[in-house]
Amino acid sequence: MLHELYIKNFIIFHEERVSFTDGFNVITGETGSGKSVIIDAIGALCGGKFSKDDIRSGADKAFVQGLFILSDSLKEIEEILESYGISMEEDGSLLIQREVSMAGKSLCRINGQAVTLTMLKNISPYLIDIVAQNEHQLLFKPSMHIRFLDGFGSEEFFQIMKEIAALVDNINSLTGKLQQLYGTSQERERKLDLLKYQIDEIDNANLSLGEYEKLINRKKLLNNSEKLFNVISSIYRELFQGDEKGKSVLDNIGSSLESMENINEIDENLNDFKDTIADCFYKLEDLRNPIRKYRDNIEFDSGEIEVIEERLEIINKLARKYGNSIENILQYREEAISEYESLKNSQAVISEYEQEIDRLKEKYFEKAFLLSNMREKLSSTLEDMVEKELRDLNMTGARFIVNIEKREEHIDKEGIDKVEFMLSANPGEAEKPLIKVASGGEVSRVMLGIKSVLSRFKKHDCMVFDEIDAGIGGHTANVVGQKLYNISKFIQTICITHLPQIACYSDNHINVSKHIESNKTFSEIKNLTEEERISEIAKMIALGNDYDFSLSMAKELLESKKA
Repeated sequence: MLHELYIKNFIIFHEERVSFTDGFNVITGETGSGKSVIIDAIGALCGGKFSKDDIRSGADKAFVQGLFILSDSLKEIEEILESYGISMEEDGSLLIQREVSMAGKSLCRINGQAVTLTMLKNISPYLIDIVAQNEHQLLFKPSMHIRFLDGFGSEEFFQIMKEIAALVDNINSLTGKLQQLYGTSQERERKLDLLKYQIDEIDNANLSLGEYEKLINRKKLLNNSEKLFNVISSIYRELFQGDEKGKSVLDNIGSSLESMENINEIDENLNDFKDTIADCFYKLEDLRNPIRKYRDNIEFDSGEIEVIEERLEIINKLARKYGNSIENILQYREEAISEYESLKNSQAVISEYEQEIDRLKEKYFEKAFLLSNMREKLSSTLEDMVEKELRDLNMTGARFIVNIEKREEHIDKEGIDKVEFMLSANPGEAEKPLIKVASGGEVSRVMLGIKSVLSRFKKHDCMVFDEIDAGIGGHTANVVGQKLYNISKFIQTICITHLPQIACYSDNHINVSKHIESNKTFSEIKNLTEEERISEIAKMIALGNDYDFSLSMAKELLESKKA
């Protein structure tokens, strides 16, 4: 049960502390006083929305704390906490704290130990069931109906659900691996064909390392052959054939060498000059034939350029598809061959995966049909119990139907069933989906009927109702109060209400009020004494200006509930 709630700088609350008791806790107050903010705070303790937008104006952070005293039956929470390395207190207390700053930093603690929001959400379903106004809308969503129905399941029922969930996880995991590695049989064949085409395309190109660069250089030579011929011819002519006067560079060097030989006997220091000139002469002489051959071998073949360009285009096309170089293309070929061989030889692995998937599916459908049969029995029980609750809630003659459709090929963690709640609100009317037949007051009563039944199975330690009285009044309001009080005998119940017929059933009456100081709004929470409770219910009755009469009615109302 929720023993105490502490709020600091949360929305319109500055700093408030409120105590809850066993049994029926009622929260009342004027519209806008902050009653639903208390539910928001409880929701935050269960992992709900809690952001910097919730910080009270002028504060730098908001803080919410809840002290829970766990019953002996909630062993699931203890097991989860042990897996987190969190020890339970000897008195069974559990302290949950959440804090958020204006910087957006959020902290969450359980018994003083920091935890993630996901870790908190894993235990919150065992702590509190919040039935807010928006949850009424869940009754209009058929996809949610199966969860309401499953809430009445036994331990055996939930164990089968866990087994089904595990089977679905395994099926999905193996199917994912199979598709990731090999895909479907059609995908494998397409992959094999593609790989074979790619390997053949690369092989047919007959590539060799360094070929691309050689082709580029050869193309460059051919494109510049005329320029090369003219320049080389000019150089050859100047060096070896001579100009119009008939003397070449080689001739001139030869004459210089001859002259130097004639005078080097005069001064031995001239020998170095002579040797250098001789070296130049012989080196130049050695260059004559290679230059001439180079000149004579220069080709002017436009056809070869076309062949080279075609070859380059083939290489560039492969590069665009398989890699930006011949080396990368050939590497891709090796990888493609490896994958191709792996796929060709994968049939044994594929068969093993497929057999395991078939085995898991067979087991899944066996469990799913067993679960479906259990749901059929649950649905009959739920129909009878909810219809009894609806009769008590002044919906005499209403029929509540749980429609179950079996989808025999469907694989899902919830099994093969599609569940939808139907309602015939009045005798003689055909049953229709809730959204088509239920008014706001009727859907509130249907929800209350379901929760009344659910409370007897005690899946939570606390149940919270946020204005379950919407759309009802008169005698029905009195019956709703009685129902909520009956629920509180099984499970701690907290309820926001505007109706005195409901408030008078409370074991613990909490009032929320709002006042303004120095241009700032403050909301306060107070556990009422018996005298204060009488006064509050009198205000809720508010019959004209006759407060004494309202007070008398409040006392009479409270006395009637004690009887």
